[in-house]
Amino acid sequence: MLSKVNKNYIWAYFISFYALWCIRELWLVQYLDLMDSVPRAIISATIKMIIWVIPVILLVKLVEKSNPSSYLGLRHNFGKGIKWAGWISLVFIAYFIILNLIVLKNDIDFHIGFNEWLNTILLVGIIEEIVFRGFLLRKFMELSSFWKANTITSLLFVSIHFPIWFYKGLFEFPYIISSIVVAFVLSIIFGLIYKKTNSLWSVIIIHSLYNLLVSLFY
Repeated sequence: MLSKVNKNYIWAYFISFYALWCIRELWLVQYLDLMDSVPRAIISATIKMIIWVIPVILLVKLVEKSNPSSYLGLRHNFGKGIKWAGWISLVFIAYFIILNLIVLKNDIDFHIGFNEWLNTILLVGIIEEIVFRGFLLRKFMELSSFWKANTITSLLFVSIHFPIWFYKGLFEFPYIISSIVVAFVLSIIFGLIYKKTNSLWSVIIIHSLYNLLVSLFY
């Protein structure tokens, strides 16, 4: 079991980066929107790395005294992670095609800007999975059972979307209910895949692919 100090630093990390994330989404984004696409995308990506990933790397090195790439699941089981990512990705692709092209008759929008490619598709999968599956889920699993840890991690994963939804004017019923359910279920699935593969690359690829499909169809 983790010591009380060890438990507290996990929550201190999450609360700190969550507060900074709210500031970024509710205040700083308004100023970033005034910039051209490329500078905005690069600055936004840099801020995400500073708020989310760099503290995790420092905590793993200084508190856990471990190699970050190994500890977070980036070094081992790469082949197994890629294999699982491939199969699950096919399931997501089939689902989006059937739902949007056949059932809903939606068109595919291939006009994706640089900012969306960088921050919504490429980096989100890496950054969010390092934080939530690589770090938080692993730490909570040391405290309790996998299902309890996965549930707590998924609730926290949902919470980081609140400032985004609020900023974009999407925090309204009934949209917000479906958004919460989708984010929670996806996080549960990501947690299961991470546990099964013990590879962060599996969920990084699947997460990024899912965001790409959302960008193409919605």
